[in-house]
Amino acid sequence: MDERSERLSTGTAEIEITSLSKVFGAGASGFRALSDIDLTIRQGEFFTLLGPSGCGKTTLLRVIAGFEQPTEGSLRINGKEVAGEGPNSRPVNTVFQNYALFPHMSVAQNIGFGLKMLGRARSEIDATVAEMLKLVQMEAMAERKPAEISGGQQQRVALARALAPRPRVLLLDEPLSALDLKLRKGMQTELKRLQGETGITFVFVTHDQEEALTMSDRIAVMSAGRILQTGSPHQIYHTPRERFVADFIGDTNFLQVEVAGVDGDGAQVKLPGGAVHRARLPQGMRPDTGARVTVVIRPEQAQLVAPGQGALAAQVEKSVFFGTDTHVHLRLPGDAPFILRRQNTGALAEPDPGSTVGLALAEGALQVVGD
Repeated sequence: MDERSERLSTGTAEIEITSLSKVFGAGASGFRALSDIDLTIRQGEFFTLLGPSGCGKTTLLRVIAGFEQPTEGSLRINGKEVAGEGPNSRPVNTVFQNYALFPHMSVAQNIGFGLKMLGRARSEIDATVAEMLKLVQMEAMAERKPAEISGGQQQRVALARALAPRPRVLLLDEPLSALDLKLRKGMQTELKRLQGETGITFVFVTHDQEEALTMSDRIAVMSAGRILQTGSPHQIYHTPRERFVADFIGDTNFLQVEVAGVDGDGAQVKLPGGAVHRARLPQGMRPDTGARVTVVIRPEQAQLVAPGQGALAAQVEKSVFFGTDTHVHLRLPGDAPFILRRQNTGALAEPDPGSTVGLALAEGALQVVGD
């Protein structure tokens, strides 16, 4: 654990959410958008709410912001209960998906607008605008209008405007979704830099797994209004507790296997073809010997070996070139599909379609998940 992770793991809570639910409408026609949310976000943390469209992540962000009020439960920011209070009463600011810049104002005027509305002195506004322009590297464009700058630059202006009042918490509602791929990757680095330099708690909403994994200190994976798992990117990727989490975060292979025995935090499982291999168990799970369970294996956790070697036998269906790596599509005994990913170093020949190969599995490659 690095110094930053260690500090955050023991840090003070910035946001504390307890038994929070949100229902739109009433009676039998009411829609439960959030159900029994329990969540703590620490001071100075880059925290991401991740999930598919309609899972409740934006609703939860709007509840934190004060644009929606919870139906049940408690919401505390910096130790103060804020459920029932409006946005202006909370020490938070929001960056919206469409940036919402004023087209008739210059970049500098957009950044200073919130401070002006707060009644800050002209000298303070000017000093803060200059500081924010430097922070987002936009000093040379201070007098331009939003229509005269690129989408990525508009996003920087929106960030600067939200950061200018120095909120305790900055909420970001899928702010990168309108950018092209290359610019989006660049802005991921930029956001992480800004969060580190300001020390402000960031709560970021996205459906993009890569954004969540590359930027976050911790991630909460959501589905159907609930939080399924919270943890570091490493924990979410390598030790998912449920099939949905494993499937949503990155590519993965699912195999149905039989439990041959349980030892400590792991189980011996019988793979297709009969080989026995150790798999990690989620905390609290202890299946019976003989039970059928699902294991996940990430595509990079397997490698091709000669036929008859390794833990699994497979038949090659096709290879798909992705530039930096190649995905080899395979079929296991019992007709189970399997995808293997390997880097393109130029030293490995592609296997022939229809050929039989062996699969060697890395230590710790198997993880049992709940269905």
